[in-house]
This record gives sequence, C-alpha cells and structure tokens, in this order.
Amino acid sequence: MSDTLHNYRHSNREEPSMSEIVVIARLQAKHGRGPELLQLFSELAPQVLDSEPGTLRYAFYVEPDSDPLRVTVVEKYASRAAHEAHGTGVLTAYLPQLLDLLDGAPDIVELRQAPLAVSVGEAEAARLSI
Repeated sequence: MSDTLHNYRHSNREEPSMSEIVVIARLQAKHGRGPELLQLFSELAPQVLDSEPGTLRYAFYVEPDSDPLRVTVVEKYASRAAHEAHGTGVLTAYLPQLLDLLDGAPDIVELRQAPLAVSVGEAEAARLSI
C-alpha cells in the first residue's frame, strides 16, 4: 500500500469510537408553525451545546420549500450515556412546546458507524464520518 493511502479504520486521527451514536430525527411542523419550531431550536441548540459535552454534533437541516416545514436533526453522541443525558437534559424543559409544534411523532433512527475497511488518504478518511 502506498504511503499516501491508509486503512480507513486506522488513518482517521480522531478515530471514531465504536460507542459513538448518531441519531437522525425527522420532524414535521404543524401547518403554519415552522417559524416557531425554528425559533425553539434556536433557543435550545446553544443550551445543549453548552451543557452537554458528550453531544458532538447537533445540526439542523430543513427541506427546501416544504410546507409545512420538515426539519432533520443530525445528532452525534460520544457514548450511550451522552445520548441518554441529552434525553434528560435541557431538552426536557422544551419538550411540551416542541411536541405542540409537531404534526405527529418524530421519526428517529439511531445509527452506528459501519466498520468499513477501505484504503483512502487521510483527507478522504475524514469525509467518511459525520
């Protein structure tokens, strides 16, 4: 193998821990409530980032031109304990308001990184994870 190629599992300097958890949550706002939902997340996100060091990623995406608004939240936690801490942390104060803004329950999927064995350069290896 060339010096510029590395096995993905060994080349990423911040090698993903097998205990890291990624959560994808898809939420549908009630009709006309999208701006309120985004405002709620604007208030919640800084508090989560400040008080939950095990929350490694907390990113919000909207589907363009969705009406009512559809939001996807990409969350990454350092461990199962960090994920559980999120569920019992500052989010709990916002939960009643959040549920009032949603049209139905969130669609939540929990993921773990696939143990790929691919040979790529260091820069490419970083692009293989969230």
